[in-house]
Amino acid sequence: MKIAVVDKKDITLHIENATLKFDGQSIPLKFVDVLILNHRINLTTKDILTLTKENISVLVISYHNDNFSIINSANGKNAEIKLAQYNALSKRLEFAKYFITQKLISHKEHLAVHGIEVDISKQLQQLQSALNVDEIMGIEGSFASFYFKHFFTLFPKVMHKGKRSKKPPQDPVNALLSYWYSLYYNIITIKLLSYGFEPSIGYLHTPFRTHNALASDILELFRAEINQAVLGVFNSKLLTMEDFSKKGGVYLKYEGRKKVWKEFAQLVNVLESKLNATIAYIKKEINNENV
Repeated sequence: MKIAVVDKKDITLHIENATLKFDGQSIPLKFVDVLILNHRINLTTKDILTLTKENISVLVISYHNDNFSIINSANGKNAEIKLAQYNALSKRLEFAKYFITQKLISHKEHLAVHGIEVDISKQLQQLQSALNVDEIMGIEGSFASFYFKHFFTLFPKVMHKGKRSKKPPQDPVNALLSYWYSLYYNIITIKLLSYGFEPSIGYLHTPFRTHNALASDILELFRAEINQAVLGVFNSKLLTMEDFSKKGGVYLKYEGRKKVWKEFAQLVNVLESKLNATIAYIKKEINNENV
């Protein structure tokens, strides 16, 4: 997935001769699948239509990283996939076990890379005998606390408080984790839409209002890789305490996020083949339900 990021304030972006032009720079449209924009960029509706006609999705991000909007073509795709998703809800428990089993395995392997050996055999046994999704989520929550207790030991102590905090994040490590989880959740949503899925119909996570439950389901399979990428950012000292603000929580500043766009784009590229394979697997499984 080819990502172009334009994260500048109060500039105008326009399209000319199948090329994005802004601030003296040019990016040919053929090199863009997803365009990530600062919400204070000016873009005409004519150019938005040009982007969506070229199957380029636009992800707009707010100044404080707390609001996202996806713009893509209104043309529907693969209605049969959406129907298969609904019908496959009869396999919800099976899907939920799959997502969390894979998550536990990937997190165990991630810690092992750093010399931390953990035994997940008990949790895997519990998953196999789980009778409902709430029970599965309880197993996942207990393991997540255990995992993060070890994971945070890999970071400089000044950057974290030793545990996962979300709403709001309480330290720089949690701030970047939450931000990149949210970004990749939106990347998954865009990918699902491109295949014709309904992102809000999930199996592990319960569909609720504006939540794209299937995107959250799939995100569980990629958290370990995102965690490793966040660890790399801090170990490389790309971000410092000055890149974060403290107001009701700890958040990555606009100036700070510009420092790590390259790393996030590289992460998306590295994960693309796995994401495509994951979506293909889900498509196969939900279609099997309707044979």
